[in-house]
Amino acid sequence: MLKKLRLLILLLVSFLLSPIIAFSQDAEKPKNDPIDLFNALLASGNAKCDSAVAHKKNKDEKGAEKFYLNAIKDFKKAAKINNTSLPLYYAIATAQFKVKDFKGSEKSWKSAMDLDSIHSDPIREHGKVLFQLAKYEEALADFNKAININFDDAEAFYERGKLKESAKDKTETFVDYTRAIEIKSNYEDPYLRRGILYNNFKKDYVLALNDLNKVIEINKDNVEAYLWRGKAKFNTGDFKGAEKDLSRFIDDDAFNIDALITRGASRININKNSGAVEDFDNVLKLDPKNYIAYMNRGTAKGGMKNFEGALKDLDMAIALKFDYSPAYINRAAVKLASGDKKGACKDLQRADGLNNEKAFPLIEKYCGESTR
Repeated sequence: MLKKLRLLILLLVSFLLSPIIAFSQDAEKPKNDPIDLFNALLASGNAKCDSAVAHKKNKDEKGAEKFYLNAIKDFKKAAKINNTSLPLYYAIATAQFKVKDFKGSEKSWKSAMDLDSIHSDPIREHGKVLFQLAKYEEALADFNKAININFDDAEAFYERGKLKESAKDKTETFVDYTRAIEIKSNYEDPYLRRGILYNNFKKDYVLALNDLNKVIEINKDNVEAYLWRGKAKFNTGDFKGAEKDLSRFIDDDAFNIDALITRGASRININKNSGAVEDFDNVLKLDPKNYIAYMNRGTAKGGMKNFEGALKDLDMAIALKFDYSPAYINRAAVKLASGDKKGACKDLQRADGLNNEKAFPLIEKYCGESTR
């Protein structure tokens, strides 16, 4: 009986102490839950990506890149814990794309495609990376596949349209951009690209303005839209509107030669010649052999009756490009204004010889048909 009692007491003490011992062991060596650690790394990487976006908005490219690279490190640590997480590969691939690690991004999107073969997103994004790697046929195949999976994938149509822009016949490009807009009515990118095409390729400035107005309505801070809307307004003769839009763009990018030249030309047309001269001065600081800037600066100086400076600039334009007929027309105008009719007529005849359509009517008016 005593023996049984002792055994019962021993079992009871063992039972009472066991949870205390177990608790003591856990407190000394806490175990990390892999799921919690994975989620923490994923959240940390996403937070760093958010910080990178903030730096990009402030035009701090180096700061943005640093945060993206740190995010990629966190994402890769998470991948060691769980390599079957689709959102993780989306995050890694996107961050790699941001830092232009296109080969790494391609590999990550392939991993995402292995995990998800029924949605268009990873296939489309993989195609975007291939496009950056100049693997155009493979990229096109991805965009086509994404569209076959989801005919409402607006981004796939947009990306395929961009890929097709290099083709001589841009009909399919317009079709793709239009389809992207039909799917997503506030999708500014295809409006912008289509507006540029209307401006440059079809020379339909009214349709260009429609698209570019829409871009700015969607996003008033899209500075590229102001550049192209300014150019479209210039081509429709709205020089005041062109100057305003181009000034908005130049406030953001003061070293864009195309914008400076077009604003300078707009200013000549609204008699802001001193402002035009300033624009062309800035162009020539960036590109000392820009014959178009010399010609336009000479024209602006002529408008200010600085005939000596005007002729010097126009002579330089012709020296840089002897067959540039507008420079002969403008130099003739300056010579006429300064009383050199004979020199003006010689320049008009040279312009006529270069098949400038404006030359012959001016020859008839100022020089007489017999001088042709």
